[in-house]
Amino acid sequence: MRQVLTILFVIAAIWIGVKFQHYFKESMDKAQVQIDGQPRTAPGKLPGLSIDLEPSLEEAKKNGADGIRTWLGQHRNDVEDPRYADIQLDYVVLVGRNNPAEAKRVLAAIKARVGTNSRIQKRLEQIEKVYP
Repeated sequence: MRQVLTILFVIAAIWIGVKFQHYFKESMDKAQVQIDGQPRTAPGKLPGLSIDLEPSLEEAKKNGADGIRTWLGQHRNDVEDPRYADIQLDYVVLVGRNNPAEAKRVLAAIKARVGTNSRIQKRLEQIEKVYP
C-alpha cells in the first residue's frame, strides 16, 4: 500500500509541475504580447502615436490645416494625449492664420481636456497668448 501511495504522490507531483510550467509559459507569453503590442513612438516625439502613423501625419502636415483636420478625423481613435493635443496645437497654429475663431475653439477644447501638469502645457500657454 505504501508503494502505491508513493507512486501516486510522484505522479501528482509531476502533474502539478507540468501544470505550473504551462501556467508560467502562458503568463510569460501574455506579458510579451503586452510589451510587443504597445505601439512604439517616434524618437523625440511625445507618446501617444504609433511610429507607423508618423509618415501619414507628416504627409497631412504638408497639406496644411485641412490636411491635419482630415487626418485627425480619420485617426482620432489611434492617437492619445499628449500627442493628440500636440497635433491639435499644430492645427491651431496653421488654422489661426485664416480662422481665429476655429483656433480659439480648438484651444478651449485642448485646455479643457489636458491637465496643468501636461507635457504640452508650456506650448499651450504660449499659443494661448496669441488667441486670448
